[in-house]
Parts: sequence; C-alpha cells; structure tokens
Amino acid sequence: MAERLKSLGFKKAVSISPSTAKSDVKLESAVDGKIIQNSLGEFVLKETLYPMNHQHGVVTFHYDFHTETINRTAKITPESPSLERLLFIDTETSGLSGGTGTFAFLVGYGRFSSEGFLLTQLMIRDPGEEPAMLLHLINQINDKDIFVSFNGKSFDIPLLQNRLVLNRLPVKLREFQHIDMLHISRKLWKYSLESCSLKTIESAILKFNRNSEDVPGWMIPDIYFAFLRTGDPSGLKEVVYHNAQDILSLAALFIHVSKLLAGTLSPSCVPVDDLIAISRIYWDLGSYEVSQKILKSILPRTKTAEQRVMINASLGRFFKKMGHSNEAIQYWQEAAENGDAAACIELAMYYEHSIKDYSTALHWCEKGLQASKNGDKNPASSRFLISTQKRMTRLQFKRSNHV
Repeated sequence: MAERLKSLGFKKAVSISPSTAKSDVKLESAVDGKIIQNSLGEFVLKETLYPMNHQHGVVTFHYDFHTETINRTAKITPESPSLERLLFIDTETSGLSGGTGTFAFLVGYGRFSSEGFLLTQLMIRDPGEEPAMLLHLINQINDKDIFVSFNGKSFDIPLLQNRLVLNRLPVKLREFQHIDMLHISRKLWKYSLESCSLKTIESAILKFNRNSEDVPGWMIPDIYFAFLRTGDPSGLKEVVYHNAQDILSLAALFIHVSKLLAGTLSPSCVPVDDLIAISRIYWDLGSYEVSQKILKSILPRTKTAEQRVMINASLGRFFKKMGHSNEAIQYWQEAAENGDAAACIELAMYYEHSIKDYSTALHWCEKGLQASKNGDKNPASSRFLISTQKRMTRLQFKRSNHV
C-alpha cells in the first residue's frame, strides 16, 4: 500500500515542499482528452464510445430490453421513455461527506445512442475551472432527461445542485426524474448479498472484476489534492478509469435489472431469491397476479426452509386478497409449520372470525408467539407481542363463554 500511495503522488508530511515543481505532463494528454473553452473558462473533456456489443461482465450492451417495469418501480413517467433520454451519471469529488465545501472535480455521464454507449467525462485542473465545467454539463442536458445513478439521489445530484447554486447557474437538477439503482438493488438483493455496494454487485451479479488500474474510492479526494499540489496527473488516470467503470457498471446493472423485471431472462438462470424479490416488487406495483405466478413457478425449485416459508406466506397473502380463504390457509399452514409468526396469526384470525374455532385460534397464537421468540425474520416487535397477547386474552374469554 505504501508503494501504491507513493506512485500516486503521496508523500510523508515532513517531505512535502511548498515549492514542489509542477509536472510537465498535462492532464488532457495523460487522460487522452482535450481542452474545452466556453464563456466561463476552460476544462478537460474525454469521450469514449463503447459499441453496442460491448461486454461488461455477463451483460452485453444492446437495445433489446424492456424498461417498463423498472420505470414503474422508480415511478418514471411515461413508463417507456426512449433509451436516449437516460443519463447515467457519477461524480468524483473533493470529499466523501458531501458537505458545503465539497465539489465535483470529475463528472462522468453516459448515454445510449444509435452508435453505442457514449461516455463523457468532464474534469477540472483546478477549482477555478468548475463554473466552465458545470456550464457545459447543463448545456448537455434538458428537463426531459432521466438521471440513472447509484446513490445519486442522496449524493451526486444534491452535490451538483449545490454547486450550481453557488456558481449562479439556475438549473434545478432535483426536479429531473431519477432512477437510483441503489434503491432498486436493495429491493432485489438486500437479503441475499452481504451488501448492496456497487463493488459487491459487480462481483456477485454482473460477474465483473476491475483490473489493476482501479483505485479505491476512499483514496480519490487525496489523489486529486496531490494532483493540485504537484501537477502530476498519473494518479488521476486511475481515477478516470474508476469513474468510467462505475458508469459502465451502472449501465450494465440497468440492463440486467430491466431484463430481470421484464421476465426476459430464462427463469432457470435466475436464482430463487431473486425471483422472490421480483415477486415482491410486482406486488408493490399492484400486479398481484404476476407476483403470484412467479411464486408458484419457483416453489418446486426452493432449496431452503426459509425460501419455502417466504413463498408460502406470500401466496397466502395473495389468495386472502383475492378472497379465496380456503386456498390461503393451505399456504399459511405450510409457512406456519415452518415457524412463520405472521402466518400463525393469519391462521388464528381465520379460525377466530371465519370458523369460530377459538381453541384452534389460540393454538396458532401460541405458535406465533413461540416463533417470534425464536428469532425468525417475522415481526417480533413488542407491538406484535402485545397485540398477540391481547388476541389470546380475547380468545380465552370467547372460548369460556362459547356454548
């Protein structure tokens, strides 16, 4: 690590000289970019065109995928905008916290076009070039564009909006429609992956591994300040690579998730946990029949008791909503027998209100309490415990007064 830091321009504090000589190598040359000038100054621009057969891990870039469901999930209107309207965006910044003094020294964005995926990266050689870079950025976008990011709703777009305000460039980026792939990734993989970081998703889902040119994100602010001090752009070459891979992974993830949600991938190639998560997404969208069909199709493929519990409990919920109680209790019974507390309470309610069998209802309440105490993933909160105990008290009263 010490050698890596040294190669990127870092020095021990005692060895730093205020008059460090500037490098003869220019940033625009080092990154194969060019200088752009506008009314507010200069900055560096780099463009890279990736053909539509570009391979990023297991994902091939092309136009043959449907985006309706992913757009519905992100509440995008209309639900089928042209791919050219999508702006895949990521920033590299002077700090990781996103505070008032933090600025983006590199803004990368990509678009699909008839020729392929065009990646554009805007860089500033010093903070004074920020206004020119931001002016160019806002001239390349319009209010019909849809941002696609990874945590951009919380970080990149608020940061850019703040810098636009400070530079008196009145464009309201927060009003643009936005698909944040972090939020959708959590819906899909929060139970099956150790984390939903882009790095984890790259490795586990996209099957993509970066090469030795990459640099850890936590090092990037210091690399930029080392460049400001020395003028040596060698470290920034790796930052430019890092940013490019972030955006390519973002586009690949968008394609992959679009196919997952559209059901165009072979079901046998999609893990059961992913299909369970997809069924939840369709349920949340109000597509109950689609959700139910997915769950029924994967029930024979389950490998764990936990998967069977989740599927049976969800199918019970579906048939209850459709008014088919007899079918619902079959699935709830399966889930309850495997320790699902919520399914136990559904059975208790059924036997209390529909069958008037208070003893059986009490039995399922007791099983529900036991399941919640065993630490399963169903609601074992104090509210759940209190409501179940109240239900049991009521059932005991009803049973003692039942003739």
